[in-house]
Amino acid sequence: MAETFNIDYKKNNNELSIVFSGQLTINSITKITDSVKTNISHPSKIEISVKDVENIDLTFIQLIEAIKNSGRKDGYKVTVSMKLPDDLNSLLENAGFKNLLHS
Repeated sequence: MAETFNIDYKKNNNELSIVFSGQLTINSITKITDSVKTNISHPSKIEISVKDVENIDLTFIQLIEAIKNSGRKDGYKVTVSMKLPDDLNSLLENAGFKNLLHS
């Protein structure tokens, strides 16, 4: 069965750029999390971009927060950029995640 999400990793020196797209939901979170754990190794900075999203849920938001918390704990900077369709953007803002959308 084909994956319903996509993750692109780009490494430049010790900086990591991660782009997430597709179905970012509980159905895929285990595979997404495993992929992230495999590809993050002592970065100095992580830039996360979320775009071309078909669906998103709290499990993915928790993953983003976990990456940000790891950065604070381990001393690397994490930035997040999300470009969501208006309906998903409104949903996350109404659920109290406005700061995550604009961090």
